[in-house]
Amino acid sequence: FLVSPKKKEFDPTVESLGMIAEDGGNGSLEDFKGITLTNAKVMDKLYQKAAPGSDLNLSKDEIALFKKCKSHDEIENTLRQILLDRFRAYKTNGLEGIKPYARSKKEFSPGGELKGQIQAGKILPKYSPVFNKYAADYPHHKPEGAEESFFWVNSLIDDKPTIALVHRVGMPQDGGYVYMERHFYLSRSHNCLQGIGAALPVEDGAVVLYATRTSTDQVSGFGGSAKRGIGNKLMGGRMAQNFERAREVVAAAAAAKDMGNLRL
Repeated sequence: FLVSPKKKEFDPTVESLGMIAEDGGNGSLEDFKGITLTNAKVMDKLYQKAAPGSDLNLSKDEIALFKKCKSHDEIENTLRQILLDRFRAYKTNGLEGIKPYARSKKEFSPGGELKGQIQAGKILPKYSPVFNKYAADYPHHKPEGAEESFFWVNSLIDDKPTIALVHRVGMPQDGGYVYMERHFYLSRSHNCLQGIGAALPVEDGAVVLYATRTSTDQVSGFGGSAKRGIGNKLMGGRMAQNFERAREVVAAAAAAKDMGNLRL
């Protein structure tokens, strides 16, 4: 789950992924060298003509950087640098360090949205208050036994490469395990995503519980309620399919006694 994510094996939208700062440090551009933008003509135009409220999640200064790009290579290199800068800001300052996205009217704060999601939760503060505080105040108040990892994911959504910066953190809890997956940056499609889960021991194995919240501008305005309902059904169906694929990956690893592949 932490050091060897198998997301590509059970999520068909994932094109590629890579670990960030595996040594626990501040990362480097080398960590992002595997990121490429396919559908180049469309993506080049998207980045060079980026503006507040466009299809991309960028701050005002990031938009200005892309407007200076003259080639596809420049766009990819600029993107890698921006991803590194966003990773370092988050790792140092947590949710407060996430730059807001420029919008046509009011800026959107992914950090504020993610913190609000944690604060709105009822179950985690009750059953794991220490982990809840760490999730809200990261990187402060790290509990004993907590481990973390970072990676990027490049998924194809609407035929366009969509980059996510992902933070995973987990810790043992009462004979089980509690964990969080936080997409603290998404280049497009969604604003941010956060999932909280737990693995609870039972007689013949473990029960996995997982809840996720996704923020997007695509269901606002007229008909927003209906769009959210449809989106929830689609997301729920996709999550169920991915969990079933993940179960198959774990089962195959267990049958082969491949402990490395038991990590998702």
